[in-house]
Amino acid sequence: MRRKLSLERGLVWLRSDLRMHDNSALYHASQCCQQLAAVFIACPASWKNHDEGNTLVTFRMACLHELQTRLQTRNIPLYFLHISTFSQVPKALQHVALRLKIDGVFANAEYPIDEQRRDTAVRDILCERGIQVEYYSDRTLLSPGSVRTGNGEPYKVFTPFKRTLIQLCAESAVNPLPVPRKMPVPEGGSHWPKWLEMGGGARLTQKIPGQLPHYSIDSAVTGVVRGWRAGEKAAQKRLKVFSERITKYQAERDFPAFDSTSRLSPYLNSGAISIRQCTHMALSLNDGCWQGGSEGIACWISELIWREFYTHLLVDFPRLSMGQPFKVETEGVPWVYNQDLFNRWSRGATGVPIVDAAMCQLNESAWMHNRLRMIVASFLSKNMLIDWRWGERYFMQHLIDGDFASNNGGWQWTASTGTDAAPYFRVFNPYSQSQRFDPDGTFIRRYIPELAPLNDREIHNPPPVPGYPQVICDVGAGRKRAIAVFASLK
Repeated sequence: MRRKLSLERGLVWLRSDLRMHDNSALYHASQCCQQLAAVFIACPASWKNHDEGNTLVTFRMACLHELQTRLQTRNIPLYFLHISTFSQVPKALQHVALRLKIDGVFANAEYPIDEQRRDTAVRDILCERGIQVEYYSDRTLLSPGSVRTGNGEPYKVFTPFKRTLIQLCAESAVNPLPVPRKMPVPEGGSHWPKWLEMGGGARLTQKIPGQLPHYSIDSAVTGVVRGWRAGEKAAQKRLKVFSERITKYQAERDFPAFDSTSRLSPYLNSGAISIRQCTHMALSLNDGCWQGGSEGIACWISELIWREFYTHLLVDFPRLSMGQPFKVETEGVPWVYNQDLFNRWSRGATGVPIVDAAMCQLNESAWMHNRLRMIVASFLSKNMLIDWRWGERYFMQHLIDGDFASNNGGWQWTASTGTDAAPYFRVFNPYSQSQRFDPDGTFIRRYIPELAPLNDREIHNPPPVPGYPQVICDVGAGRKRAIAVFASLK
């Protein structure tokens, strides 16, 4: 039981939780503070080092713009501070707290290893000054570390993890939190300054900038990023639209030509919507059942739990945050490091239509259908035997929904280096995948117009076509090579 606090001035430190509804830190801070402000600390150089791309950061900043407007209706000012790196955050936040006369700082936990270390340092330096620090588990349904085997060990396989998580969640309802209470305005007006000089050229301000070093984020002000409407309102609208077709999810989710997935991942990643809100919607439409009932709803809930699983793994196995495979023996794979071949994969010029169409979708829209993510990852890491970390990095640099845990988990699953990974001898055949999930070539034609005149059979494995590249590798031979390489590690 978290103890009840009663503080005069509180500060909510926002990170990947850019929403007003069902925000644990924001809600609890509003319940126990007389006055409340929020702060967002931008670290562009560190974001770049963590491979966060321009579209992802722009979407995040657009969500922040919208949240600032929403918080104003609750009399909660949102401050912005730009610093260079994570390592500067503890002292910077201490400085902010002291200048604003803050009694307590509230934040929702983040789980990659750098973020965990940063948050520990923040707690230490603020507690030295008598400033209370409260972290909440908000990005997951259950706190990482709370889902354990009978021996108290972390789960390494998804299915038993899912079973235990459902049992634990069933013991208490998954209910989203209300919005924060409206904060009273003191007599004479707000006591929060509009801006403060922080020293070293840094300024704490209520104005969110239109530019950041390393990133071009002009479109953040408009709220539309690469065709995606940012913010909490857009997230709620998308959740409602998906709720009306969720029962078809399992039957249609693997077909990229259909608009059958939720497309909520950018909002979950930025925190414009919560995992609890998504789960609550699904359960409410399935008579409270996590499994059974509607196959479509149960299937989508399972996908949400996969996201949960990968986040829990980051805490239990820190090496996943350090570019290392879960299966240590796979460090012995003699990966290929051919930049020219990788560049052809990156720009969608492999000569395999479904792979190229998928990469074009990513490069044009900053998003890729999940079935296609598995196909292109398998093609790169198995057929081409290029190090999965190259693909993982490229996805993070270009996806609008680049969640570190899910991206790492997905790549390692496909490359057979991760926990609960696909068996090493399972290599996606891109041609049969294409025929099965884009049978009439609708998706391929959308992104590769050179192939549009081909018939529905030829389009999956085309003859020579002017303007379209020859296949980059022998798919069958690549499969055999990958299987032999992984088999030799046993």
